[in-house]
Amino acid sequence: MDKQYSADMTITTKKGMTIQAKTHLDGDKMRSDMAMSGMDMATIVRKDKQKIYQLMVSQKMAMEMDYDPAKFMQGRTAAAFGPEGKFELVGPETVDGVACTKYKVTSDKTKQVFDFWLDLANKVPVQMAAEDGSFTVKWKNYKVGPQDPALFEVPAGYQVMPMPNMSGMQGGEGGGGQ
Repeated sequence: MDKQYSADMTITTKKGMTIQAKTHLDGDKMRSDMAMSGMDMATIVRKDKQKIYQLMVSQKMAMEMDYDPAKFMQGRTAAAFGPEGKFELVGPETVDGVACTKYKVTSDKTKQVFDFWLDLANKVPVQMAAEDGSFTVKWKNYKVGPQDPALFEVPAGYQVMPMPNMSGMQGGEGGGGQ
C-alpha cells in the first residue's frame, strides 16, 4: 500500500459492530478519526516515537501509551498500514462494482490470514477481510499524497495524560493509611 494517503474506512466486526473512520497515513505515522457512542475520538499512532495517543476531542484530552505492535489492535494496524507478510495471488474478483485482484496474505508475525482486494487499475486497496471472519475493512475516497504533519501531533491546548494501567486495578478506592 501507499505510504502516504487518506481514505474513508468502514470496519465491520464479526459481532456486527460498524466503525466509520477517516484515516491519514504518512510513513510511520497514522491518524484515525471516528465518532463512537456520540463522541468524536481520534487515534494517533507514532511508530517513530513508539507512542499512541487517544484523543477525546470534546474534552481536549489525550491519553498517551507506549506503542507495542504485539498488543496494538492487529486488524486495525493492518487496515491502516496494510497487511504485511506473504502475498499469494488468488485472481480477479469484483467488489462493490470495482474490478479487483484478490490476494491471500499471511502475516509473518502473527500468522493471521487476510483476503485482500486491490484495484490494480488505480493502485488502491478496496477491501480486506480476516479469514477467521473477525473483521472486514472497506476503503473509499482513497487519495494518495503527503498528509499535513499537524494531523499526527496532539493539538495545542490538549491535556496529555498517561493511559491508566487497568490490569492492576481492583475494586475500592484505595487510599493512604494514617
